[in-house]
Amino acid sequence: MARHVLNGELPAFFWGQAFKGVPEVYASAGAFALFGSSVAVLKGVTLAFFAAFVALNFVLLDRIASRWVAAAASLLLIASPPALVFWSLDASAEYVLIMLLGTVLLLTMRMKADMETAPESENDATHKARLLAIGIIVGAGLWIHQLFVVYLIPLAMLLAWRNRTRLTTFARLNRFALALGTIAAAYLVLAIIAFVSGGFAVQLGSIAISATAPQKMARIAAGILALAALAQLAGTSTMAQVREGIRRYWTLALGAAIGYLPVILFSILVEPARSPARVANLQQLVAAAPDILGNIVPILAGFKIATTERLPLPLIAVIPAAAALASFLWFARRRITTDFFALFVVFFPMLFLASGAYLDTQSYRYLIPWYAGLAVAWAIGSLTLARGRHAVATAIVAAIAGVHLWQQTIWYHKLQPDTQSAATIACLERKGIRGGYAEYWTAYKLTFVAQEAIIIAPTDGVDRYPPYTEFVRALPANERINVENAVCR
Repeated sequence: MARHVLNGELPAFFWGQAFKGVPEVYASAGAFALFGSSVAVLKGVTLAFFAAFVALNFVLLDRIASRWVAAAASLLLIASPPALVFWSLDASAEYVLIMLLGTVLLLTMRMKADMETAPESENDATHKARLLAIGIIVGAGLWIHQLFVVYLIPLAMLLAWRNRTRLTTFARLNRFALALGTIAAAYLVLAIIAFVSGGFAVQLGSIAISATAPQKMARIAAGILALAALAQLAGTSTMAQVREGIRRYWTLALGAAIGYLPVILFSILVEPARSPARVANLQQLVAAAPDILGNIVPILAGFKIATTERLPLPLIAVIPAAAALASFLWFARRRITTDFFALFVVFFPMLFLASGAYLDTQSYRYLIPWYAGLAVAWAIGSLTLARGRHAVATAIVAAIAGVHLWQQTIWYHKLQPDTQSAATIACLERKGIRGGYAEYWTAYKLTFVAQEAIIIAPTDGVDRYPPYTEFVRALPANERINVENAVCR
């Protein structure tokens, strides 16, 4: 995709789908223009994003916590379980970008909070610029992946709690807001019933009534509730207040539109942008519990790799991280309404389970941004365990980081260099082959490594780029080959 950007293509989403924005493709295109296209440069772009995240996360934690917490959390992000190492070097940077943009958003929000004590003239001079930046970050985050809501929802909850005294205007609902709120509540109740029981479907004559998709009904409830809030706001605001609100916040909406612009243009010019609808209920999650607890949790903890292969570490090695996390959760129980990271660490896995994000073991990747909170939890939990004694806390953090480095070392020794791809390409070149077919995970890799001098189209999975397939089909029979059956394999 990055090479094709240099040839004039402007993708909004990952090839073959109408979701998952690809800003890293444009960053990779720029890197290719400077350094040439290679696997190292491609992975280096993701690593650069990760390095930027760690650096900005240090700045954030230094401001809202302490220098020690910032240093300890940064160490635990760098000396992390293999799962985070893998995604910090993968050529698909969306999860790293979510963490990066989430950190930038928190920094921007913090800067705005710091300005509340500034002189009014200075505050007003920068207010619109701050809101514009916040809007752009939010829009861009939602373009990259809807998973960005793991930052937005906790922030919205904290802001609502902080401004609860200002929300007294919602105490007496007008009739429009009350009607919409009642409908939203009904959808929410149906969503809960469908999630807990699996739902129901009845036929009343020619009318079919069903409630089997809890996630869809919850989204509808949220949308109607937002309309109810707007109806209440409209009913309790004067025209002067509306004009003042527009004057103060129009740049927020503008920024969101700018950040979300790729989605808007794609929806207008190509097709409506959409993400796959997921349906999950309690029974399905109970059935998935062995995989979640037996594979996903160990992968995130670093005791398994994504192939579900167990790394030969004693289970006792989990004690430092588990104890620090438990200590943080106990410490944070009374701060959850005021501390973003306390809410983030608790909310993230709950959303993962309730949203239908789980499909199989590989769904662990949706939890990668959770490490942004886990690193903070391990750092603060270590300090809590040590009763504030930095020397003891540093020893606990060193133990956690040491276990992670141990995991990385074992994983590294299991990795084998890919010598087959280069050998296959050399063989195809000797035989005068210009294209062919292979299974999904081989096809695009060979096409990239061959610098597209040889095009390999997939025989299974999603046909991400139909022009590749069309090119191979148009080749003479003596110039194309099925790589899976060829002597080159």
